[in-house]
Amino acid sequence: MVSSNMFAMRWRKSLLSGSILAPVCTELLRNATTAPRALQRDKDYCVELVRKRDYEGFLCSLLLPAESVSSAFALRAFNVELAQIKDSVSQKSIGLMRVQFWREVLDDIYKDHPTQQPVAKELLKAVKKHKLTKRWLMKMIDEREKNLDNHAFRNLQELETYSENTQSSLTYLMLETLGVKDVQADHAASHIGKAQGIVTCIRATPYNCSQRKVYLPLDICMLARSF
Repeated sequence: MVSSNMFAMRWRKSLLSGSILAPVCTELLRNATTAPRALQRDKDYCVELVRKRDYEGFLCSLLLPAESVSSAFALRAFNVELAQIKDSVSQKSIGLMRVQFWREVLDDIYKDHPTQQPVAKELLKAVKKHKLTKRWLMKMIDEREKNLDNHAFRNLQELETYSENTQSSLTYLMLETLGVKDVQADHAASHIGKAQGIVTCIRATPYNCSQRKVYLPLDICMLARSF
C-alpha cells in the first residue's frame, strides 16, 4: 500500500502534465490532502490495486464525475479481489474459502457491519451512497466461484454467461453510481460486458498457454481445427 504523498507524486508525474485527466486528478489530489488519514489509506489501497491489476479500468474511472470516482474504484477493487483468487491459490478448497470470505463480507456490508478490510470499507460507503443492488455483487461472487475449476468453456454461450455475470454486473453497478436507471442503458451494458469478457479471454490466451491452460470455448477451438 502506498502513502498519500507517494500516490500524489506518481499521479502528478504520470497524469497531470498535459493530460485530459488533469481536472479529475487535481480534484482527487485535493481530496487526498483533506481527508482523514485512515479513510484516505482505504481509498489509496483501492486505487492502487485497480491501477496495478486493471489499468484500463483505472483510467476509465478517472473520467467519471467526481461524485462517482471513489465508488467506481471501490467496485473495481472488489472485482479485482474476486478475479485474482483463481490465480493466487494452489487448491480449489482455498479458493472456495476466499470466495466465502467475500460472500460473508458482502452480507455484513448490507447489514452495516463491514470488516476492517480496505475494499470492504470503501464498498460499504459506495453501497450507502448509491443504494447499490446487492444482486449484481452476488452474481459476481457466484460466477467467480463457479469458475474456480480449471476447465475451458464448453461453448461461446458459456463464456457469454460468465461475462454477463461478471463484467456486465460490474457495468450495471457503475451505471448505478452515475444515477442511471434505464432499460436501454442496461441492454447496452449487457452487450458491453459480454464483449469485455470475450476480449479479456482472448487477451489472456498467451499467459494461460504459458501455464498450460486453455479457457477458449471448445466449440470455437474445434471449429478452427476443421480448417
